Amino acid sequence: MRESNFIAFWVVSGFFIGLMAAFVGADGVTGVLSVVFSVTLFFYLLAHVSVALFVRFMEFGKVHFEKEEYDRKLDYFYNQLLQREKELEMNYAYISKDETIEQGMKKDGDR
Repeated sequence: MRESNFIAFWVVSGFFIGLMAAFVGADGVTGVLSVVFSVTLFFYLLAHVSVALFVRFMEFGKVHFEKEEYDRKLDYFYNQLLQREKELEMNYAYISKDETIEQGMKKDGDR
């Protein structure tokens, strides 16, 4: 989850929790607004502190990319594809030659 989504989620949650708390315990419009604002601000600050601590203490390890091994594998697969393509071309040439001989025999037989 991205940091901005996390903060937005906690701000919205804080707003609705603030609304519930304000309707339960506040008297008048100013009391409701002050409770909603203070609870939302508390959740906003709490979300920022938790994201900051997560980023600070989370160790994002580097991933070692073994380029030589992947290059070797890709070269192997590329050579395999070239070899199979050559085999297909030989098969196609044989089939084409066989079909031309067969068509020639049919023409000779029809005469």
